[in-house]
Amino acid sequence: MSMAGESFSVLPAEQRTLLLRMNEVTGRIPPGTLDETVAALAAEHGDALAVQGPRHRHTRAELLAAADAVAAALGRQAVRAGDRVALCVEPGADQVTGLLGILRAGAVPVPVDPGLPQVSRWRQLDRGRISACVSQSWLLDRLSWPDGTATTAVDRVPATAPAEPPSRDQRDTAVVLPDDDGTGAVTEISHRELLNMTADLGDRFGIGPDDRITALAPIASGQGIRESCLGLLTGAALVFGEDIDLREPAAWAGLLARERISVWNSTPTLLELLLTELERRGERLPGPLRLVLLSGEPLTGALLGRLRRLSGPELAVAHLSAAEEHGAWTACCDLSDRETDMASAPIGGPMRNQRLHVLAENGGICPLWVTGQVHYGGLAADCAQHRSVTGTDRWAVHPESGEPLLRTAWFGRVLPSGTVETVGHASAQLLVHGRRLHVHDTEVALAAMDGVRAAAVVTVADDSALGFVRLVPGTSRTGQELLDQLRRKVSPYLLPSRIEILDAFPLTPDGTVDRGRLAATRGPAPEPAADRRPVAAHGRALLASATKIACRVLGVDGIDPEMNLIDLGATSVELVRLATVIEEELGIAVAVEELLRFPSIAVMVGPHLATDAEPPAPEGELLVGLVERQVFKDTHRGIRQEYDEVAGIALGGAADPRIPARRSHRRFAPAPVAFADLATLLGAVRRTRHAGEDKYWYPSAGSAYPLGLYADIAPDRVTDLAAGTYYVHPGRAEIIPVRTGHGVPAAAHAEINRAALHQSAFVLYLISRMDAITPLYGELAREFAVFEAGAMTQLLMTVAAETGLGLCPIGTVDAEALREPLRLRPDDRFVHALLGGIPDITGDRPGRTARREQQGARP
Repeated sequence: MSMAGESFSVLPAEQRTLLLRMNEVTGRIPPGTLDETVAALAAEHGDALAVQGPRHRHTRAELLAAADAVAAALGRQAVRAGDRVALCVEPGADQVTGLLGILRAGAVPVPVDPGLPQVSRWRQLDRGRISACVSQSWLLDRLSWPDGTATTAVDRVPATAPAEPPSRDQRDTAVVLPDDDGTGAVTEISHRELLNMTADLGDRFGIGPDDRITALAPIASGQGIRESCLGLLTGAALVFGEDIDLREPAAWAGLLARERISVWNSTPTLLELLLTELERRGERLPGPLRLVLLSGEPLTGALLGRLRRLSGPELAVAHLSAAEEHGAWTACCDLSDRETDMASAPIGGPMRNQRLHVLAENGGICPLWVTGQVHYGGLAADCAQHRSVTGTDRWAVHPESGEPLLRTAWFGRVLPSGTVETVGHASAQLLVHGRRLHVHDTEVALAAMDGVRAAAVVTVADDSALGFVRLVPGTSRTGQELLDQLRRKVSPYLLPSRIEILDAFPLTPDGTVDRGRLAATRGPAPEPAADRRPVAAHGRALLASATKIACRVLGVDGIDPEMNLIDLGATSVELVRLATVIEEELGIAVAVEELLRFPSIAVMVGPHLATDAEPPAPEGELLVGLVERQVFKDTHRGIRQEYDEVAGIALGGAADPRIPARRSHRRFAPAPVAFADLATLLGAVRRTRHAGEDKYWYPSAGSAYPLGLYADIAPDRVTDLAAGTYYVHPGRAEIIPVRTGHGVPAAAHAEINRAALHQSAFVLYLISRMDAITPLYGELAREFAVFEAGAMTQLLMTVAAETGLGLCPIGTVDAEALREPLRLRPDDRFVHALLGGIPDITGDRPGRTARREQQGARP
């Protein structure tokens, strides 16, 4: 067996079971081809509405008759089965008639946008090997066509008796969508894929003849093909507005109410525009709307929350994804019962007869929570093979079954719920020190800021990023203000070079944000705010000074500014102390949270390395001018340096002898922790009664005490205690089993903490039940919960030292990964965590062991 197969075989049994079960969704695929299915529906429901537009209204029988007339006209032009026929029509009912007419002739429709420049349009006709075109009479008069192209006007063909369509294979190509990117690439979709997609959604959400579906996308787009097939193959009616209103939210709102739409289908961007219009009007979504289908781009929890606020409780919402950008949907996530506090919605699990896998770079199966590249097997890969899709970058092999897999450009991870969450796209990555980072995190953070309605972050050719936002109406924010706020939320490596405020995003024909056009934007760099002067802007000298400080604080001779300080043995506490010293001595602000995620000197000073005309400072000295020193003092009131020379009143006495013993440990011995010692530690948070009142050993705002303590015990690392997660009950002074056998996955922890995590015997998680404190303090609730966590951490650190245990505080954890292992409620929030075990003093730096022995700490 290959190494990849071995990596799969060593996955925990429950993960193997979950991954296998996730891909066991099967179901019946209707027989025949697209047009045969439409004909069968017409025979059964001939009087049912099929297409509704401003100028056309067709029942299913009428639509089939009009399509057969188009097919007959193509037959007279010697179009044969399998030939490719261009479909160049403006949005509306004619696009459905033309699509179905070409299929009834046994040909393959190739939708072409009539708005393309002539050169692009002719190039698509030539590359598609197209000799015939179905269009509209006014377009045939207005547009020019290559010599020898046979043309048919869909609105002028005479009625005729239907002919018997030729026999075809379900896996044959049903539609070809050319890309106008200069590469000549196309997306081919088979009959089988579209039939499977619509059968799944029809059964899953009960879509049928009683439904009316919005039709907002032109036929020359993947979204247009999918929505047309959704109506044609389920029996639902497609409802078109005026073609000039395709991008007019006010017209959509009227269409929804007037036509009693029951199914909305669009991209998240178009839905956001609709919700903004309704919010402006002070209206809600009309009652008949029961289902919202969203696809084409990431869906944020914030948008889902706005949708819920404007809809009834019965509204179903689904997020759909495709193996190929313009192909049939292959994955679905039903969000009807999901909470809206997630950053972005998962793409879900595979639809019927599809398979979804996340593979690592070496081809192995990624465990839960581990990021890899998203691949599709099953029907999507089978049909791609039948179409002879080539390219070594498109295919992979499943390490266990040997099944061919279709590789996508998306990166994601499998969640414990059996759904897949995407974390980025290959087109939106930055290369930093040989490692690819996704700007998806930057976009999510930017979109979550106050006053921001929508955000997009794109990468450009010089391996940098640009940010773009739309603001909530009436909000006054500048790009520089948003950029300054963003510095505290993401790695400096992922910061955009600038953020621009836009009134509207450019859109693709599908209705997604046109990121290519955004990336081509070359606006002027924003002027710095009038009150912003770099305190230290001397590049190399600043870096050299910070490096010398780090050597002094960490007790080493030399440090590469780019290296991971954890590799030197630095603890998170030492990193915070280093950040404090650098702030005090150099007068620059350090984002401590980002330092803990990316622990290097370059990260600490990176945002302050702006170049200017000033020459580098002399070796070993940082030249800060008198004016800059005064600016520093004026803007940093309250730090202790300004009182160094001021006389004070002595406190007297000696320092508490417990102070030296209270320290962080990142290395733990393999010996198991005695349950009695762990019980002493956890007992510190117990609640007692004194003088008729509940008392704790630490304070809480308003005596709310919203924080709960959970312990995650590693296998065989605590005597007489089984592995798993436990809740520490403060009132009963007991630990209550939450989930035995398995705890929080290691992938939930930041990579820099995993070495210490694997050595630790237990992990303590501090979780705030927000509904216990929010009613008291509103927006300040989170801050007060953090203050309480600080008091609890200090208490636990003190008791641990007295008990002979070691703790290491950590603040970076994937909070979503805690929900199932700790069985958290939607309103619960992660605040802090501590790794624990018996300290391993053999790993201390020289001199530390001696100091510990002098301090009387237990080994």
